[in-house]
Amino acid sequence: MRNQFVFNPQKETATAYLTRMSPILGALRNDGASAANPQLLLSISPEEQGEIENEVCKAFEKTICTETRRVIKMTPGKLDDYEDDYKNELRIAILKDIHKFNNFAYLQGAQTFSIDAFVRARVPGVTKKVIGMKRGRKEYEMKRESHVKKIMVALIAIKGTSTITVDEILNNQDLANDSMTLTRDQIWDVMAAMEDASYLEDLTDYEADYKESKFSSVDQQGVIEDFMKDLAIFPEYEMYIYLQSLRLRLDETTNKEIACDKRLIDLCKASPDARDKVIYERIVIERPKSGIAPNSAFDEYVSTTYIETTYRKIDRNVRSAFIRKDLEETDMLAILNHLINM
Repeated sequence: MRNQFVFNPQKETATAYLTRMSPILGALRNDGASAANPQLLLSISPEEQGEIENEVCKAFEKTICTETRRVIKMTPGKLDDYEDDYKNELRIAILKDIHKFNNFAYLQGAQTFSIDAFVRARVPGVTKKVIGMKRGRKEYEMKRESHVKKIMVALIAIKGTSTITVDEILNNQDLANDSMTLTRDQIWDVMAAMEDASYLEDLTDYEADYKESKFSSVDQQGVIEDFMKDLAIFPEYEMYIYLQSLRLRLDETTNKEIACDKRLIDLCKASPDARDKVIYERIVIERPKSGIAPNSAFDEYVSTTYIETTYRKIDRNVRSAFIRKDLEETDMLAILNHLINM
């Protein structure tokens, strides 16, 4: 494989590399939208194309590992033994659309995306698929179930009752707003699978009432908006601590580094209730091995003990809300993604 296709982090960032390579991959895949040098494309053999795709995937690897750890942490007990499967499924999902990364043939306007955003957009689908694998369910079965559940949610909203018949689902499949159409027998099979006790065997405590309320979930945007109301009780500086901790703790960032965040220090200084959390003394951050943060010194910082207790306090509130609201995995991940990207 030629050097021009190799990712060299000493010469360009991963984002710049992927943005440069995505139109080339798109043209090699004959997607009809990407443009690239015709002479260059003619010189690339099928073997070299495979090498290029593998090389491009490597630029996503750090984020793939981080997102896998995050999802496993956010779904306790569900995917602990499926880390390798999860990474592989996430790699497959990324590889499928890798030629679209910041490829202007697919972007709307001038908006571009980070590697994190590109990967996280594929996390909910991969999570559902891997959990389905764990339960011995095939992907097409899960798609059919999603189709039926969307119809039932819409019918519940229209009728105001949770009693929905097979014929009502059969005759209102347009309410799912997807391209799927099921027969009566297929709908029966889906509903039978939902009621099967084995389908519930590995659900966590927060899903204990799933069998009675499994069709009461709402659109994720509504779930997020309702959830955010619960977090409005916390002052801005505490939410900032929580969000920074949530975003960074899986990337080996320490409480010391969050404590020296200038915005957090300013927020605490501006609040009468948090001014005493700012400590005026020298603090040194040393990260010689990770290469993520340089050695640096600061003359003021927010108490690291306060940062840890605040994170734990809000995190307990968030997790208890998951339990109280009987949220499904995809709803939980949508909320966490929203928080991380705030």
